Amino acid sequence: MISIGFDDRGKIGLQYVLESLHACSPFGIERVQKLRFYSPAERAALETELGNVERAKNAAGACAAQYEAIMAALCQLKDVRGSLKRLSAEETLDHVELFEIKGFLLRIADLIPLFAEMNETVRAEGIAFHDPEPALDVLDPERTRSRGFYIPDGATEALKRIRAEKKRLEQRLYEAETEPEKNEIRLLRTRVCADEEAEERTVRKAMCEKLRPFVSAMLSDADAAGRLDFLIQKALFAVRYGAVRPGITETALELIDMTNPELVDLLKGKGRAFVPVSIAADRGATVITGANMGGKSVAMKTVALNVLLMHAGFLVCAKQARIPMFSCVKMLFDDAQSMQSGLSGFGSEIVRFNEALEEAEKGYSLFLLDEFARGTNPDEGAVIVQAVTRYLNGVNAISILATHYDGVAAYAKTHYQIVGLRDVDPESIRAELASGTADGPAVIARHMDYGLYRVDGKADCPKDALHICRMLSMKPEILERIETAY
Repeated sequence: MISIGFDDRGKIGLQYVLESLHACSPFGIERVQKLRFYSPAERAALETELGNVERAKNAAGACAAQYEAIMAALCQLKDVRGSLKRLSAEETLDHVELFEIKGFLLRIADLIPLFAEMNETVRAEGIAFHDPEPALDVLDPERTRSRGFYIPDGATEALKRIRAEKKRLEQRLYEAETEPEKNEIRLLRTRVCADEEAEERTVRKAMCEKLRPFVSAMLSDADAAGRLDFLIQKALFAVRYGAVRPGITETALELIDMTNPELVDLLKGKGRAFVPVSIAADRGATVITGANMGGKSVAMKTVALNVLLMHAGFLVCAKQARIPMFSCVKMLFDDAQSMQSGLSGFGSEIVRFNEALEEAEKGYSLFLLDEFARGTNPDEGAVIVQAVTRYLNGVNAISILATHYDGVAAYAKTHYQIVGLRDVDPESIRAELASGTADGPAVIARHMDYGLYRVDGKADCPKDALHICRMLSMKPEILERIETAY
């Protein structure tokens, strides 16, 4: 079962995606807040959801008016599930609860024709609403269909008599001239009001008994409203970021020109563009190498994000995608020290790695390790990551490791490198920096190519760090020693 904590959602950009949605109903909002991921056993249900979202995305232009009207109707729905559960438990609901249930049914009645109009184009499967009229007839026997809730005088003969007496007393109270006479009438009216309340409770109890058979249908309609709400939000998200429906494979993962919405928007705000990333991997270890600043972490997090989007029933942010269904997705993306355990950064890494590996080995999984063993010295770190890579080749998982250590890729089944500064003319950057007004790191970042390319054969990590030292005019005496060491 896939379970992603809030911190990891934030790191990969999933929380940003969820916060960009604008669910309208309490049922849709709950689906966003309590996001669940489809398991491999739910493949058919996931296929249905992906098909629904794809058709809803393709129809977003033609159905724009229907989407707006549906969202307006969804905004008016109130969460009545607590009252429905009390009703199911054979409790008698009060006036406010019956008023809210009536309002819920009236808004479902408004929603049904809007959904039907939309569905002529979208053809969403698995979403359906029940006819609310039979339940409304219980709460509104006079069929006024007003927004308020009122027990009519004719509900019972006793209630009719009581209210007539109450009205007569109120008229007498209006006409009374002396205070003693008024007090006597007020006392009589208080007793009549108590009788009215008791009789109304009897009527409400009878209403609840008649309403009880509709509880299942109303709960189902609440769930359908949540699904419809979430469906429209997923479709609008897909339109906004050009997302596509992924194919579901048995074991292979392939993402072509994938993007990360959070970074797309962040870079757009700075006048820059996100460089799409492509990767293909299968069971075993895939290693991504590249210097620091090169974008390895971004590539890893973008893979994780898009895999999880599919498992949550979203279209994925890529030009093309083929993704297997994983039983779990485990991510080790930082080297924060464990303050509670008192472990060093490296000790914390090992503990978290052992826990994640144990989960990953329970079923076909996606296992992501970003700069693993960075908490120890480089020589030891390289040996450890080499050993981990060799082990992961035999695990029933797609394992992707990002590292700047040399010698690791030799043990991987697949090797990718960040393009980085490979195709950049260092002299052109030096010339740009020579003006003295440019921000060096910003200039280099602008020229950096964060795309991945597949490496066939032996290749060590690129030496972008050395190029950056040269471009940023490190002291010649220091640079000479670095070059000699290289």
